[in-house]
Amino acid sequence: MRAEVLLVWVGLTLCCALVCAREDVKDSKLSRARALAEHRRQGEEVDVGMSDEPAEAVEEEKSKPKKKKSPEEIEAARAKKAAEKEAKAKKQKAPKPTKKPKPPKPTKKPKAPKPTKKPKAPKATKKPKATTTAQPESRRPSLEEEEEKLLIELGWDTLFRPVTPGGPGEPVEPDLVDVSKKPTSPPKTGSELEVDYWDARREMPGGLPDKKDVTTTEVIMYIPEETTTVPYVGPWYEEYDYADLAAKKQEEEEERARKEKAEKAERLRKQWEEEEEERLRQISVPAEPKKCPPLGLESHRVEDDQLLSSSQSHHGFTAQRGRLNMQGSDNDDDLYGGGWCAEPEERNHWFEVDARREVEFTGVITQGRNSEQHEDFMSSYFVAFSNDSRDWTTLHDGYAEWLFYGNVDKDTPVMNQFSTPVVARYIRILPQSWNGSLCLRAEILACQLPSSYQSENEVDPTDDLDFRHHNYKEMRQMMKVINEECPNITRIYNIGKSSQGLKMYAMEISDNPGEHETGEPEFRYTAGLHGNEALGRELLLLLMQFLCKEYNDENPRVHRLVDGVRIHLVPSLNPDAYELAYEMGSEMGNWALGHWTEEGYDIFQNFPDLNSILWGAEDRGWVPRIVPNHHIPLPENSLNGSLATETKAIISWMERNPFVLGANLQGGEKLVTYPFDMQRPPISLTDSRRWRNNAEMNEETWARIQRQNEGALRETPDDAMFRWLAMSYAHSHLTMTETYRGSCHGDDITTGQGITNRASWKPVVGSMNDFSYLHTNCFELSIFLGCDKFPHESELPLEWENNREALLSFIEQVHRGIKGAVRDVEGNPLPNATISVEGIRHDVKTAAGGDYWRLLNPGEYRVTAKADGYTPQTRLCMVGYDSGATPCSFTLAKSNWDRIKQIMALNGKRPIRLVTRPNVARTTAASAVEIVSTTESHASIQRAERLRRLRIMRLRRLRQQRLRAGLSTTPATTTTTTTTTTRAPTTRPETERTTSWYDSWFPVDSWSTENPFDSVIFDSVPTQDYPFEYTID
Repeated sequence: MRAEVLLVWVGLTLCCALVCAREDVKDSKLSRARALAEHRRQGEEVDVGMSDEPAEAVEEEKSKPKKKKSPEEIEAARAKKAAEKEAKAKKQKAPKPTKKPKPPKPTKKPKAPKPTKKPKAPKATKKPKATTTAQPESRRPSLEEEEEKLLIELGWDTLFRPVTPGGPGEPVEPDLVDVSKKPTSPPKTGSELEVDYWDARREMPGGLPDKKDVTTTEVIMYIPEETTTVPYVGPWYEEYDYADLAAKKQEEEEERARKEKAEKAERLRKQWEEEEEERLRQISVPAEPKKCPPLGLESHRVEDDQLLSSSQSHHGFTAQRGRLNMQGSDNDDDLYGGGWCAEPEERNHWFEVDARREVEFTGVITQGRNSEQHEDFMSSYFVAFSNDSRDWTTLHDGYAEWLFYGNVDKDTPVMNQFSTPVVARYIRILPQSWNGSLCLRAEILACQLPSSYQSENEVDPTDDLDFRHHNYKEMRQMMKVINEECPNITRIYNIGKSSQGLKMYAMEISDNPGEHETGEPEFRYTAGLHGNEALGRELLLLLMQFLCKEYNDENPRVHRLVDGVRIHLVPSLNPDAYELAYEMGSEMGNWALGHWTEEGYDIFQNFPDLNSILWGAEDRGWVPRIVPNHHIPLPENSLNGSLATETKAIISWMERNPFVLGANLQGGEKLVTYPFDMQRPPISLTDSRRWRNNAEMNEETWARIQRQNEGALRETPDDAMFRWLAMSYAHSHLTMTETYRGSCHGDDITTGQGITNRASWKPVVGSMNDFSYLHTNCFELSIFLGCDKFPHESELPLEWENNREALLSFIEQVHRGIKGAVRDVEGNPLPNATISVEGIRHDVKTAAGGDYWRLLNPGEYRVTAKADGYTPQTRLCMVGYDSGATPCSFTLAKSNWDRIKQIMALNGKRPIRLVTRPNVARTTAASAVEIVSTTESHASIQRAERLRRLRIMRLRRLRQQRLRAGLSTTPATTTTTTTTTTRAPTTRPETERTTSWYDSWFPVDSWSTENPFDSVIFDSVPTQDYPFEYTID
């Protein structure tokens, strides 16, 4: 028994000796391998920070001695390492694990979120995934890996084959190999996998023989679980791969969401940018420069002292003539030229405007010289600005001085706008090239800067009205709106159509619209005779709005006007031409654009010429026996002649309504004109001699001819009344009488009153005013509202304030004079009865209801009412200074005019002179036939009567001459001359109480050079003198 125990002990001793010997050999070789590895690792200390090994492991490897260690030291080192590992495992099991070393920044993003699973202790196998090298190709091998490689090269890897998960030929997962190669990393310890993990090296006192191998820790960790850990390799990797795929999917979803969010943000950003661009485009409109109203050169708000120039060609072409649409005189050598013209010898030319304060200049409008003979205009120019009129800055376009292109003809305005407004006080136009002579007319566009005081352009209107220009459609819409607001006092109708088919709308404003009320006068305002004169059109539209609003607001003055007058307002009599001017816009239409109709007519002077008929009849002595002094009939075929379509419609409108007073609103000047508008032509000396030989010319006709030859006969019989009407408007206007600066285009012709006779200013033939006066009862005037025919919209409030009171005051003048009705004894109205005023050779007629209105100045008048078949009646009527017309009505009785017509029919409707003689018996219708046979005796009696009258006239003339000269006698030559020149007048005896009555119409040749009485032999067919007499009660 002892022998067997001894044998076993000897065997164990031998085995231990062999193992020790082999361990010594292995230790020696391993030390050499480690020395070689340390040699290779020299100079690469930087890689230690980048490796996946903890810093403690790296320093521990550095601190290892390169000399051969004894077995005791190796065993102590192994025990120390095991204790450290056990301590680290216990720390990892704690609720709060220690801070892991920061892994290198992985390029593989799906493994980044894995550290979030640290708190899960049972799944410690996942933690190596976070610390494993994500880039095995780029990671530098650690010291242990190099040692492993050396062991494989030396063939000692077989010693450690039992501790590996598989054989050398068995494929090993990359993560598993990394785990075995990282013994010092805390996440890779075996204790982390299971709390009751058993390690053989901890239990053995001496440890295993391979104490110096670093990888033995991992090898020993897997030895007891070799058979148990292999089945879990699959689930462990499957779980890892699934998490990896889930992370990838989650990251892809996050990336897709991020991209969608970025695309949505980009889409919203682009949409916002587009909306912002659209908003800025709508607000700022960068493509179009700022629009400003004119400074006021054309409208004369800019005074003459605000205009300066470098030179002038002569006196008539100063800088003050350089206003837009300035009209020159017919004679180019006159004092008033049609623009500013520079001195040809001057080298530097400029035209300067002083705004008198800083403004925003936005553009310039230029025009050539107004002349019928010369074609002078500026074709290019620079613009300069200054605040002190000494230092000037020329406008640049970003590269050089901005050269503006000007006109291509003399009449068409050309506007150039600046890209950005320029704030300055002075502006200069620097001409660079021109056609003919350097001449120009200009207007400056500028906006007023906000300040503490108002400028002349800034007016706060007191009325809430629509201050803008209206085209045809907008005008019609506005009239419709006014009619809907005030349906009880307004009515819209049209007086006809234009040549292009547009209706000429009118608005009636009255307390009973649609019908004529007996005793209520009718008044009219017309505008738009010339399409480019837009101010009158807008003023009438504003007047419609004003009357409607004020009537609804119970304004007493407006109530009196609406209840007492039937007002007719026609804003556009030439709608076709206005549409053409409106399309061009304010300031851009020249002086003539839109002035005429589409057919080429000037409506204002397109009416039949009744002046020539009246004046010719007066010169022949046919008024009022043959030609009446009022309601002169239209010449034959006059409506079929050269009359515009609009003119025919206006004439028909005048004849349908019994207008008493009216005015037409025009533009281009600032004054009021009254008839006559036509200049009465003089009579030649030959015609004067022939007229002097005519026995039918009276003294009054001869005096008129003399005044006519002197050019002084232009006034109407109602000249005093016309002057009063004109002054009532001009003096109610706020600025019309401010004539110190002269008129718009020359000197003041109104002598400071703002009124003038049209024939003495600019005579025209066939005017609307003359036609209205001679063909109807209406007294009509022309009101020229301002120098600018088509003012800017910003000027409409100012113009309304200037004209509002004048417009209302002129309507109130319709109640000045007398009014009444003419009826028969039974109370029936007598239409077309004649109302004559003694001393005024112009009569009026009653309307269809027998009522009439006669405009008269204050005074005492003898008024006579006449009607066919009724006895005339005369009354004394007083006109006072109080407001309102004086009532003066008439009641006429039947007369024997029908019997007189029968007698005239028996005598072939030839004129009959009624002369009463006491010795002649009264004749009857039966004895009239016998009297006709005694023609010779009648002729001798008539010649004797004429001679008697001539002697009386000679004696009267001699008596007057003696009284004037203060002499007792008069030379014979004077007597002879007087006898020769005063033979024509016929003075009737005092016993004659009747006037000649004519039922026939004698055609009047307008201005015949022959004496019409030469062809009539007065003594060839004598007429019977009827001793019929009547008296005026």
